[in-house]
Amino acid sequence: MIKKFQISNFKFQIFLVVIIILAASLRLWNIALNPPGLTWDEAAIGYNAYSLLKTGRDEYGQILPLNFKSFGDYKPGVYIYADVPFVALFGLNELAVRMPSVIAGVFLVLLIYLLVNGLFNNKSLALSVALMLAVSPLAIQFSRPAFESNLAVFLNCLGIFCFIRGLKKSNLFIPAGLFFGLSLFTYQASRIFIPILILGLFLIYKKDLSFKKDLRIGLGIFILFVLLVGTQILVLKQSSRLEAMNYFAYRRSDEQINQIAKEDGYQVSDYKFQILHGEWFAYLKGLTERYLIYFSPKMLFIDGDYSPRHRVPDLGVLYYISALLIPLGIIYLWGRKERGAKLIFFLLAISSMPAVLSRDLISMVRALNLLLPLTILEGAGLYYLLLNIKKFNRFIFISVSLIIFFLISANLVVFLDRYFIHASIKYSQGWLYGYKDLLALQCDQLYFALAKPCLLPEAKGKEIFFSKENLSKYDNILMTDDYGQPYIYYLFYSVYTPDKFQKQAILEQPSIDVGTVRRIDNIAFRHVYWPKDRGLKNSLFIATKEELPDQDIIPYPQYKILKDINFLDGQHAFRVVESE
Repeated sequence: MIKKFQISNFKFQIFLVVIIILAASLRLWNIALNPPGLTWDEAAIGYNAYSLLKTGRDEYGQILPLNFKSFGDYKPGVYIYADVPFVALFGLNELAVRMPSVIAGVFLVLLIYLLVNGLFNNKSLALSVALMLAVSPLAIQFSRPAFESNLAVFLNCLGIFCFIRGLKKSNLFIPAGLFFGLSLFTYQASRIFIPILILGLFLIYKKDLSFKKDLRIGLGIFILFVLLVGTQILVLKQSSRLEAMNYFAYRRSDEQINQIAKEDGYQVSDYKFQILHGEWFAYLKGLTERYLIYFSPKMLFIDGDYSPRHRVPDLGVLYYISALLIPLGIIYLWGRKERGAKLIFFLLAISSMPAVLSRDLISMVRALNLLLPLTILEGAGLYYLLLNIKKFNRFIFISVSLIIFFLISANLVVFLDRYFIHASIKYSQGWLYGYKDLLALQCDQLYFALAKPCLLPEAKGKEIFFSKENLSKYDNILMTDDYGQPYIYYLFYSVYTPDKFQKQAILEQPSIDVGTVRRIDNIAFRHVYWPKDRGLKNSLFIATKEELPDQDIIPYPQYKILKDINFLDGQHAFRVVESE
């Protein structure tokens, strides 16, 4: 039997406090400026929270909705409601939008400690897991922006913790049902993940469960949330995003199918062709590929996600040292008799399922629940390694322990360099950098003191194009939609009066995927086609350099370039041109 590696209670408390402070520092530092821009989802979350604060309605005038129409993707509403107090406190800005995610990320470190200690009754093991989560690149990346998935992971972990504790104190089954239900209205992926998770919890702990009052109430609360989700999908038809991102909505082209049939000499309708080459085979192959990729060392340690919003340059989603720690953690937990070990491996098996069933080949934001089992395996591997080193003399134990923590620290330093310096520059376009420089009008003093992101104090003497005075000067204002959803940035950075926008909000959604708003007041949001639009007099154009090229602007005195804005890597972002 493996003995526990123990530390004194006082040292343990000090270590836990230091780990939580470290986690908070890594998630809070320079939060308003890094990531360097808001995604359109972040801007939509912030503006809808602001609209709720001011009017009790979303941007389209719906009273306290559970799902927010937004771009037609019907965002689950928990994050938006959680953001309302921060918008009230800090104003409509990046800090306010990102605070719910940051707080969830920090408290997840404490929560995973409590969960692991509850599963294995081992504080030292729980402390190792908390440390690995505090410095986890995956956790840091998704705790800093306003990712609904990050808040959902916190609620999922909280639900699991309450369920496990409910085995001894049954009244905790009630909040477990509540937290699992809230997760369904926090992120779309939870609507796949949570039912599978609950089924697994019931199967793993079936010997300890009895369907008494508290468990029935908790289950009833969750079922109520499921019925609400079902009503919105089946009755209110708020499922366009799920339909658009569903893996099964995409099939091979007719050209591919006909070519395969031609090679075999079968008709497509022939049962032999359907057995050998039917869509069932294509789907099975695609799902297998998508599932296995989340366990690929190349993805985990080398390449990471493809999206610039979900990665850092030159690194995977885990540290290099995790390639040693995770196998050790598997060895350690594989030999444990506690059902907690079965739960960890079950979480490892199912956490990527929402991403596997989606359109994209890799999507860590949809597979973010992997953070829990992967981090627990890392922490278990670290604990198991220290436990075995302790068998040697004190000098060897201290020396090897220092080497291990030096390697973890070195991995962290490399990640921080890539994330805080290089990722901001390399991926600034992916983060829609430039909208703020173009549109921001104001900020409150508290926010400026905390984050220093406000445009006005740094732009005295410069023209602010979207001030109320400037808007009234022009007969037409055209703003490009080449980067997607420009209207939400205008609403966000101009702190546009919600009830005024609600009266003119019209979503254009030509397909089941997301749509957009094309006009607010005298501002049109669309592609600028210069051969046609150049004839507009007394107008303001905000577009890319491709839409407003030098050769068609500079030689002509009736046009004036007011401003060029670049991404942080020097590539051109926006050009502002005025016509007489």
